[in-house]
Amino acid sequence: MSNPNLPILVKNAAQKLGEYFEHDLIAQSTTYQQLHERLTELIVYLLLHKMELLLQVLYRVDVFERDTKAAFAQNDPKLVAPELAKLIIDRELKKAETRIKYR
Repeated sequence: MSNPNLPILVKNAAQKLGEYFEHDLIAQSTTYQQLHERLTELIVYLLLHKMELLLQVLYRVDVFERDTKAAFAQNDPKLVAPELAKLIIDRELKKAETRIKYR
């Protein structure tokens, strides 16, 4: 995503995702890469220990079901997590962009 507002969008998305996951470290992320790394680590944990919370957030963020199913098809949390993190972040960035555009 090449957008001059990307730093603002990432901060906005990170704050929302921090709320959804109730995770301060996610909310404090300042770059896409940092957010992706932190979210990937959290998703690995959720896949192994709190799947219900992960599914709730996927629903709340409104990630497309077909994309989610494709990510889950990999069956290995270390492969699934980075893909889910990307889907979640990208969807939240689109929502952040819309919020900023229509302020």
